[in-house]
Amino acid sequence: MGKPPCLPLWAGPVSAPSSRIDSEECAMRALGFIGLGRMGTPMARRLLRAGHRLTVYNRTRAKAEPLIAEGAAWADSPRAVAQASEVVFLMLADSAASEAVIAGPDGVLESAHAGLIVVDMSTIAPAVSRRLAEQAAHRGARMLDAPVAGSVGPATEGTLTIFVGGPREAFEAVEDLLRILGRNIHYVGDNGMGCAVKLAVNLILGVAMQALGEAFALSARAGIPPQRLWEILQDLAVISPSLRNKGGKIAEGDFTPSFALRLMEKDLSLILEFGRQVGASTPLAAAAQQTFLAAREHGWAEADYSAIAGWLMDLQPPQDPGD
Repeated sequence: MGKPPCLPLWAGPVSAPSSRIDSEECAMRALGFIGLGRMGTPMARRLLRAGHRLTVYNRTRAKAEPLIAEGAAWADSPRAVAQASEVVFLMLADSAASEAVIAGPDGVLESAHAGLIVVDMSTIAPAVSRRLAEQAAHRGARMLDAPVAGSVGPATEGTLTIFVGGPREAFEAVEDLLRILGRNIHYVGDNGMGCAVKLAVNLILGVAMQALGEAFALSARAGIPPQRLWEILQDLAVISPSLRNKGGKIAEGDFTPSFALRLMEKDLSLILEFGRQVGASTPLAAAAQQTFLAAREHGWAEADYSAIAGWLMDLQPPQDPGD
């Protein structure tokens, strides 16, 4: 019998000793990871520290240097990543980026080979995901859409929730890898269905955050300081865990990004497009998209998506939000 697949022994941060897996005790696999931003880097690190061979690519090599120092190999293109890998993970910004990296010149599919599985964990349009999956199938590869719920903390700790669409046999072939990245893994059906669930989740997230921002703005105009309002709100049933994670920071004016406002506006735009395609009415998403767009255009693009509250409270956008 071969060695068992690598599974996480502990769902805590990968820096903790008990999160590391002895590669002699599990099957090492050749993996690729493309897109080393705030989310991609800690996710790739978990795969590397689980004992797998990891080849990475990012438009800016500097973002890959920490992983290279830890043992990852660098590839000069997505095509080269696919050549070196049996499974390629992607965590990119939008549909256009996924299309370029997967199906564009020097893209992953230019070196597709029998058995290759492409796992796109980006939040993109379901129709685009299905089209890319069809292109992958024509090249002999299989593709899964596997967007995630959770931000940098859960990505670091391996506690993301992952929504998976695509061929079931491909899902079963990479499920052990997904469990290194996430605690709750949901297989939801055909290609594009993972993206559809993620858009439903972010519809709730975006609308709820705008509602919280409006509550802060309304109370501030009435003379109630944000800190005092949050003291009252934080233990009420109307405050979900995601809002509870952000409310105290809003009250302090801390909009350090874990999920950028521009990305929430992008997702709301995708929700509106998807709603039109499937005939679903999304009036709250439409209103929220316009508010997030206005904030994005007035200096809040790279702040956290909770900064919609700052925009609604007429605060000044951060001068140096980071990259």
